Amino acid sequence: MIVEIDGSFGEGGGQILRTSLTLSALTGTPFRMFNIRKNRPKPGLQHQHLTAVKVVKALTKAVTKGDFLGSEELYFEPKGIVDRLDYRFDVGTAGSVTLILQTVLPLMINRNISLTLIGGTDVPKAPTIDYVRLVFLPLLERLGLKAKVELIRRGHYPEGGGEIRISDVRGELSRFELMNRGKVLRIEGISHVSSLPDHIATRQKTSAESLLKELGVPINISTDVRSGERSKGSGIALAAVTENSVLGADSLGERGVRAETVGESAARTLLEDLKSGAAVDRHMSDMLMLYAALARGSFTGAELTSHAKTNAEVIRKFLNIDYEISGSKPFTFKVR
Repeated sequence: MIVEIDGSFGEGGGQILRTSLTLSALTGTPFRMFNIRKNRPKPGLQHQHLTAVKVVKALTKAVTKGDFLGSEELYFEPKGIVDRLDYRFDVGTAGSVTLILQTVLPLMINRNISLTLIGGTDVPKAPTIDYVRLVFLPLLERLGLKAKVELIRRGHYPEGGGEIRISDVRGELSRFELMNRGKVLRIEGISHVSSLPDHIATRQKTSAESLLKELGVPINISTDVRSGERSKGSGIALAAVTENSVLGADSLGERGVRAETVGESAARTLLEDLKSGAAVDRHMSDMLMLYAALARGSFTGAELTSHAKTNAEVIRKFLNIDYEISGSKPFTFKVR
């Protein structure tokens, strides 16, 4: 059986490809995707998407057709996930390495696989590496999975050049119900700056703290100041550690945007998602769907984004599961 996927349906972005690659590898099901990113300004496979294909191809010894830059059609036939691999993959641009990390992490569970990814660690429209370290990984650990992700060098848009290493992915997913986050216990965070004035990180941190004080819990936001890196940039990632979950938000600096605004943006987003009463934030709502589908889990998410809706439909194409989505802001995802 070959799964046929129209890459322009729903949100129509790269997440359709990344989820398809993950589930194809896990289930051994080949797929053909057409109209890849058809409605984007630069349609077809771009550097980050192509690198994701190359990584999963290496992990599964897949047979492929159409895996070249700009291709709007891809055939992917996995041959089984390897048990051992230590490899370096360079996106070649500031394309997000964290999106590639999302794609490959489920394939690395309990296998002797280590990957070094070079590209963008802190880029727009993708989880920042600090969000991954503060929110994504700690939440997965609560669900039974541990992974070691090292930040070697930051890479901001447009220069890129960041580097991370993923290894020691261990554990076992079991059925979970993440419906109630419980009380907020504390706020953690990282405010960073690379090859720019140190005070930017401090100003981002202070502005976020001023808004988060209303929660009445301990706040510990550290600063990460780096000089002499290839890329220049700044940002902040925040995590609300609760009794049953971890919710987060992040924000990146932009030319002409005050550091205080960057800190406030992340804090306001986190507060908004906390006030929704959901167990996970709007971004984790999307990322957690795949794990819930694999483990027959259920959760409440702060917002049902177009990304999440599309992701759910892709999951249905590969997995024989019956799930229910109710509500929108917040919403519930439940595998029956």
